[in-house]
Amino acid sequence: MKGWRSLMLVYGVLLLLSMVATRFQVIVPTAISGSVAPITRIGVVAADNLRRAYTTVVNERNLAGEVGTLRKQNDVLRQRNELLTREVSRLRQVMQITATQAPNALGIAQVVAVDPSPLLARITLNRGTDDGVRVRMPVTVPGGLVGQVTGVSKNRATVVALVDPESSVGVTLQGNRGGRGLAVGVSPDRLRAQFSRSVPVKVGDVLVTSSLGGVYPVGIRVGTIESILPLGPNDVNRTVIVKPAIDVGVVEDVTILEGL
Repeated sequence: MKGWRSLMLVYGVLLLLSMVATRFQVIVPTAISGSVAPITRIGVVAADNLRRAYTTVVNERNLAGEVGTLRKQNDVLRQRNELLTREVSRLRQVMQITATQAPNALGIAQVVAVDPSPLLARITLNRGTDDGVRVRMPVTVPGGLVGQVTGVSKNRATVVALVDPESSVGVTLQGNRGGRGLAVGVSPDRLRAQFSRSVPVKVGDVLVTSSLGGVYPVGIRVGTIESILPLGPNDVNRTVIVKPAIDVGVVEDVTILEGL
């Protein structure tokens, strides 16, 4: 009887423990699951945004590199286009000069230096004996005569412009109106020409080169008569002040002509 009671007691204790374990089993509440889900979605979205931001940064960096490369290529093409445009302009200049001034053009030269002295008018060209340049060769542009070569080295030439005090050029009135004269340079930017008193010069007349002196081709524009000095009682010649056709200070490219 006593053994039976002990068995029933053990059975009761086990039944109680089973009921307690079943009653207090840990189950995740639905409310907690519902609150955790949004947090999980936020993490996923944040990670996706970070991935997209990184991809955007990489793409922008690559795009910036491509833009830089294209800009460099564009600069190179623009420089080439400028060079080609300049070469076309030079060729047109030579063609115009050979058609209107003289057929014996040696070629184009670039002005690389201008004498800073206010008393002189001289320029340096990037052509020399290696290019066939010689002393006394005329130098011109489509607008008119520049001067002549007075010094030359292997790859440089010095040109004395018409307004230089050491320059002189035979001139005549444009349009075959007769009257040959001689024009000399007057600092800083004019010429003084003398004609016979019988030559009907007037302000505004255009002067061109004549055969006097045998250096320049005939008919190249020299300048325009700006003023006529009063005649003195003993003057044999009439003196005029001439504004040159070309300002050597702004000339960039010139054409060198073969000597006569």
